[in-house]
Amino acid sequence: MAFTAGTRVGPYEIVGPLGAGGMGEVYRARDERLGRDVAIKALPDAFAADPQRLARFRREAQMLASLNHPNIAAIYGLEDASGTPHLVLELVEGETLSARLARGSLPPAEALRLGIQVAGAVEAAHERGVVHRDLKPGNVMITPKGVAKVLDFGLAASDLPASPDALTMAARTTLGTVLGTAAYMSPEQARGKPVDRRSDVWSFGCILFECLAGSAAFGGETVSDLLARILEREPDWSALPAGSSPRVREIIKRCLRKEAEGRPRDIRDVRLELEELAAGGATADPAREKSIAVLPFENQGGPDDEFFADGVTDEILNALAQVEGLRVAARTSCFAFKGRREDLRLVGEKLDVGTVLEGTVRRSGARLRITVRMVNAANGYQLWSERYDRELTDVFAVQDEIAGAIATRLRGTIEARGPVRGGTRNLEAYELLLRGRGLQIKRGRFVPQAITCFEQAIALDPGYAEAMASLADSYRLIGVFGGAPAAEYMQKALVLAERALAIDQNLADAWTTVAAIEEQYNRNFARSDALYERALTLDPRNSQARAQRALWRACRGAISFEEALAEHRRSVHDDPLNSWVGGMHSQVLGIAGKHEESLVEAERSLSLDADSYYAHWNVMRSHAWLGHYERAILEAPGLMAISGRHTWALGLLAWTYGRAGRAHEARAVYDELEARSRHEHVSPAWLAMSAGSAGLGEEAIRWSEQAVAGRDPLVLWGPKMQFWDPVRTHPRFLEVMRGVWA
Repeated sequence: MAFTAGTRVGPYEIVGPLGAGGMGEVYRARDERLGRDVAIKALPDAFAADPQRLARFRREAQMLASLNHPNIAAIYGLEDASGTPHLVLELVEGETLSARLARGSLPPAEALRLGIQVAGAVEAAHERGVVHRDLKPGNVMITPKGVAKVLDFGLAASDLPASPDALTMAARTTLGTVLGTAAYMSPEQARGKPVDRRSDVWSFGCILFECLAGSAAFGGETVSDLLARILEREPDWSALPAGSSPRVREIIKRCLRKEAEGRPRDIRDVRLELEELAAGGATADPAREKSIAVLPFENQGGPDDEFFADGVTDEILNALAQVEGLRVAARTSCFAFKGRREDLRLVGEKLDVGTVLEGTVRRSGARLRITVRMVNAANGYQLWSERYDRELTDVFAVQDEIAGAIATRLRGTIEARGPVRGGTRNLEAYELLLRGRGLQIKRGRFVPQAITCFEQAIALDPGYAEAMASLADSYRLIGVFGGAPAAEYMQKALVLAERALAIDQNLADAWTTVAAIEEQYNRNFARSDALYERALTLDPRNSQARAQRALWRACRGAISFEEALAEHRRSVHDDPLNSWVGGMHSQVLGIAGKHEESLVEAERSLSLDADSYYAHWNVMRSHAWLGHYERAILEAPGLMAISGRHTWALGLLAWTYGRAGRAHEARAVYDELEARSRHEHVSPAWLAMSAGSAGLGEEAIRWSEQAVAGRDPLVLWGPKMQFWDPVRTHPRFLEVMRGVWA
């Protein structure tokens, strides 16, 4: 029976539903006696009268009661309500492993740690003669403290039947019947044959593969395709990260052997091997040993020195990026830890690095003191520390000295590539660059503020190539986000980016800007692809360039969305705490039709930067594309406030009103945009989409003509974006778009 809030089941009071699976509905309930919440699992009414399902449900209770392990959700009891049994279970807070993997692969150390816990849980079940048979990321919860809990033994069965009746029941539920979730089924399970504990070993191998690769070991458009690949093909081993441990690869390969006899007989052996690897810490993976994250140095001076401290951090990051063979965590992800006290071992796991550098900066008059400390991220032990007392004018030399000391200790060598910092020695200009970058990444109304910072930095140092590159991309963003006619700002951006490259040919960001302009405005796609390739050759871990390239190429049909998502998963892995990269990933997931995953990633992006207009926009868009129109509309006031009623925000609101059947409100939003267009630039693409959403077909076509004539970059997104749906099939509209969408 279905429960409503307030219903009592024995001593427990129902709070609300948690979800439902094939073997039951789950509710949150309150145990007032012990002051804790629990999960209550009930059979659906349709199943309660089925003796076989009822027997399996009771069997689950017996099996769970026999299992006592910190990585298995515990059973507290069995309660009857209206003659139907209900399981009282430990309520596990957190998120499922599948939800976590929707945001991309796990750092190798985190994957190893979770793998050990899951293997330990399965081992404990096997020792009691219990085979799970439905082991998958959706049945693994991760608590806020990072503890894995294996759930849902609703399909489990003992591989040691205690009686002829039990043996008959096991035969009924295994022979000729496919149970479990297809992507994680062993070959024998896919064939409907009897299974034993080696089937769980296979499923565990699939989970560990996905944790590292960010994609399932086996996929297919239909269940039949999927099962055929499980039976006949190998996983794409190249999907595993290039730096992953050879021993981990070998463990996964043994777990995924087609014949059960070739797999490890006991998952205990797998767990012990993984623990041995984990015990080796950073030395278990030489590639990870030569990697570092530089956390924002703590400012111990006055408030005005905050950007100076950030500048010191950034300069050391830039210098370390020149160390041959050293992998440096992305700046944005490193700066996500600014002002936070985190366990450095956790920082190492989140950023997938073997070492972490932290420090302090104090500026007093003409004197400067910098202290640094380098820590082994695997065990938290200090590897090196130093204090530098210098004249303020020596700051750049000190930064290079620190980078050199780190390189020596990590056995790297500094490449002789000339000036690292694009030529500036002006501290004030550098602080303006940092301030501008922080504003630029928020997008929307923050971009003009960023432009002011970059222009002031260049005024202080006219040869400052990095500031020129950042200003160039800000001009491009003005064209993309509709702040001014694309023709006006795209040309300014191109000239400035080329000036920066004339000073420093190694500026990957400048090459990225030129590539984007060639694609988004000039529509010279071949040249754009070549320039993006050059940028990523210079900086393979430039997550923003990789994510931007993938989104635009997918929208214009140059690559599939699966290819785009693979690029975005890599971007998120390389720069996991970058809100903008997360927002791009959310948008691609949404366009690809993965709306639930898109919402999860949008909310994660917003959690990284609550001031980001683009993150707020993606949360509202995700709700709207899910069909949660009223929920999306509730997000609108916050988005309007943070964006300053930006045209992207208003355009999204108009579309949402239109889809919700609120044509009057959609028309009001369009009227606001149209009125603004008389005295300021408003993107004709958004005017067209808003008019279509308000049912104004003629106006939508008229604005579409202007968007095409003005080379509005958003026109390129048309074939794949839902915003054009209201007029997509109109013959005149198709004629307007013929030359662009062909």
